Amino acid sequence: MKNIYMLQPCDTHGAGKDESAYLPYATGLLVACAFQNETVKANYRMKRFIYKKEDIDEAISSMEEPAVIGFSTYLWNFEYNIAFARRVKERYPDCTVIFGGHNVSNRSCAQLDEYPFIDFLVHGEGEPAFLGILLHLCTDGDFSAVPNISYRKNGVAVKNPMEKFCTVDYPSPYLEGWFDEILENDDITFSALMETNRGCPFHCAYCDWGSIDLKMRQFPIERVIAEMEWFAKKKIAFCFCIDSNFGMFPRDYDIVDAFLEIKARTGYPEMFKCCTTEGGGDKEFNINKKLNDCGILKGASLALQTLSPEALANIGRRNMPLEKYSRLTAKYNEAGIPTYSELIYGMPGETYDSFADNMSFMLECGTTKGCFVHYCELLPNSALGDPANVEKFQIKTAKIPYTQFHCSPERIVQEYSNIIISTYSMDYAMWVRTVRFGLFVQCFHFMGLLQCFAKYLFYEKGLSYRAFYERLIDFALAHPETLIGSCCARVTANLSAYDRGEMISRVFVDPDFGGIEYPMEEGMCLEVMREKDRFFDEIAAFVDTLEIDPDLRGDLLKYQRALLRGPGETVKTERYGYDLMDYFNGINIGKYAPPAKAPCEITYTNGWERDNLTDYATWVVWYGRKSARTMYSGGEMNLIRL
Repeated sequence: MKNIYMLQPCDTHGAGKDESAYLPYATGLLVACAFQNETVKANYRMKRFIYKKEDIDEAISSMEEPAVIGFSTYLWNFEYNIAFARRVKERYPDCTVIFGGHNVSNRSCAQLDEYPFIDFLVHGEGEPAFLGILLHLCTDGDFSAVPNISYRKNGVAVKNPMEKFCTVDYPSPYLEGWFDEILENDDITFSALMETNRGCPFHCAYCDWGSIDLKMRQFPIERVIAEMEWFAKKKIAFCFCIDSNFGMFPRDYDIVDAFLEIKARTGYPEMFKCCTTEGGGDKEFNINKKLNDCGILKGASLALQTLSPEALANIGRRNMPLEKYSRLTAKYNEAGIPTYSELIYGMPGETYDSFADNMSFMLECGTTKGCFVHYCELLPNSALGDPANVEKFQIKTAKIPYTQFHCSPERIVQEYSNIIISTYSMDYAMWVRTVRFGLFVQCFHFMGLLQCFAKYLFYEKGLSYRAFYERLIDFALAHPETLIGSCCARVTANLSAYDRGEMISRVFVDPDFGGIEYPMEEGMCLEVMREKDRFFDEIAAFVDTLEIDPDLRGDLLKYQRALLRGPGETVKTERYGYDLMDYFNGINIGKYAPPAKAPCEITYTNGWERDNLTDYATWVVWYGRKSARTMYSGGEMNLIRL
């Protein structure tokens, strides 16, 4: 019997008692599919899944005569997999090494020349190709009829034709028991990935999913529901549905209903995350409302990526009309459903002005609870990654340390990102300015630190959100001795180093907050909240420059300060001369009315009290970002009119 090992290593999230990882779904699928075959069963033995980044030499030493090792690769594990494969081949030269996943280029077989210790590449979907390799390894050794693979023939790398598959009727690794041993023996909190369908009908140029160009296919609904029952039985707390566009099929309502029934009956899974389909219509709203009403929705995504017409044309994407976006945000806010937007920095056709203006427009819509702005990764299989498009759009990239946020900074092998830092429409200096603006808006608006001032000035004085945050950045640059100034200086220095080839990470790490890696915008927020009194004492000089009525300025500063959920807070009470609570609540649901002069008292009761900085960072800033948990809301604020 030939021994098989499968690697889908990732960095674990959190630390200590909160350490968590995903079960290795991708490699589990390959094994579950292959071991349906009688020839495979008769010739192979599945020995072990490696799902997290272990010491490479120790992991190899623990292996028993490996005959086949399969590697699932992506940004977060490619360099680790390469290092592992090189060393295992040195020790076991007859072992067959197979690489698949999104970091295997579908355009060529050049990686076989670059990495001589790799024997096979699997391009695209892997189930039939992996099975074909195993069968021919133990029979005739003729791989010419196996689609979607590359290998060496007479010492020369060859790439077989690509085939499009019409089915996903593959067995489930969960239901077939392939992960039972991991769950029984590994002392860690596990999350699970699930698919209800596969494929994507869209072809966004920055994404390597749409480039596969495969028909949308649905897994049998009986399989989907059985997997959810399995998650509940195994007490899986977090389930991530990785469909590209959940909600596009009518049966998705039935899947949500089944999930909610299982959770109500068993208590698990505790959380369910999905990426709803583009367009943001009533179907998606109803799905998100069901999940939110049961308390298992972190936030509903209203992804835009960019609002620039030129950039949208370049990436082949079409957004929902902006008027619809505005109506949707108000609808979600009125229903009490947290929503978040997503944008991408630096796509071809974007400029600083277009990005800042469009982000300002999003805020004018009454907008979402949160916003995530991502760096544009030049992925190997994306259309933007095609050399012809790199030349066409004058794309320049920087290789920087890859970070899987909220993981330990300790690395066995460093992974890397290849991010776009300039195009024909945005030079590097403009890119730095654009990213800094995005970081400030994410931190000081969406995490709430100065949101009240920005909203008040927009509604009462007509000051655009763009102008407000540009003035804030100017203040920070002019006052490096302040807390906000030191944050701004560090962000600017980090971003400015990429063009020089300096390997500076894009993260914030502090032992006070658990010593794990936070994105820069969350890091700034944590620094401010740790020294909230200092921040507001210093920011008063900025507030004094704003066009705010003097009799309201003090109330607004007191309200903004009290609205933030600080570490260790329990209950606090503040008195105001204006009813600012109803004023901002009205703005948030699209029902603006001027602030009323009405003496009142607000008691703030912390529903997310955490008495140490590490727990505060985890539960309030990390877990609570999509729902703006840094700010008190709803039943936590009790207003009494005086």
